[in-house]
Amino acid sequence: MTEKKKTNIVLIGMAGAGKSTVGKALSQALVLGFIDVDRLIEKDQHLPLQDVLDTLGVNAFRAVEEKVLLTINVQNHVIATGGSAIYSESGIMHLKKLATLIFLDVPLPTLQQRVGDFATRGLVKAKGQNFAQLYAERLPLYHKHADHIIQCDDMPVEFLCQQIISVLK
Repeated sequence: MTEKKKTNIVLIGMAGAGKSTVGKALSQALVLGFIDVDRLIEKDQHLPLQDVLDTLGVNAFRAVEEKVLLTINVQNHVIATGGSAIYSESGIMHLKKLATLIFLDVPLPTLQQRVGDFATRGLVKAKGQNFAQLYAERLPLYHKHADHIIQCDDMPVEFLCQQIISVLK
């Protein structure tokens, strides 16, 4: 049995890390397709992301997210995941078979500034959990699953794309 060549790049990281923004620019730079997993969830549920989360609750949202992750079967794409995708072990392992996982690592203060009021951001979190606690909970998971880590604090998108391209060579 021959292993499929990994022709996809998956971006993981917290809300506000720039996964969608960098993903779009990277897909253009490399002439690859682009998939935003949050948009796939919205399409699947016919609702905006925050409404999906508010309607379903955290556990059911994670189940929908995992289902969507497991349906991705493409080649030559940049895929921007939602920040909570990292909780789905089966979803992440599925993506690792198809792609190189890049963690866009942004320091907590920068993320907090970018996200602002995270109550309306569609963040999957436990009741009463604040952004810093969510960051602390997810950070080890991002590190565990990342094939490469890109430090992203206040770097221009074009520079980040070049960093990613250079680690992939």
